[in-house]
Amino acid sequence: MKATTISMVLAGVMCMSMSTVAQADKHAFNDAESAVKYRQSALSIMRDNFAAMAAMVKGEETYDAEVFNNRANDFARLSHIPWDGFAVEGAMPGDDTDALPAIWDNWEDFESRANQLITDANGLVDAAASGSMDEIKPAFMAAAKNCKGCHDQYKD
Repeated sequence: MKATTISMVLAGVMCMSMSTVAQADKHAFNDAESAVKYRQSALSIMRDNFAAMAAMVKGEETYDAEVFNNRANDFARLSHIPWDGFAVEGAMPGDDTDALPAIWDNWEDFESRANQLITDANGLVDAAASGSMDEIKPAFMAAAKNCKGCHDQYKD
């Protein structure tokens, strides 16, 4: 009896959680201003993780395989997040964003670059898992090149 009750409660909680997650994915923000803050927050955390890895790649900081691996994994998980914040009506350039109108004028290219960054970030995770800077550097540089290209094209 107790096992059945516990199972029913757990099933109910899981259904509610899944519903909440589905809603959160669909409506991570309520308006354009929230969408801008959402994408800026994600990109800011991505930048912080990338900068920490860059310092190790450049030799400015001592390479720590565990820290690098954690940063690479965080960066890769975050690489999926900001793009929905660009797809909200009205979340275009304004006083509080460095995003250029070229994003929306060249949406297919922007989306392609975002998808490539996800691929590059996953490649960086694989390289980081090796623990070898000889594998990490090219993967890191591929992601860095993609970041720079997008910034050059789409960021003020």
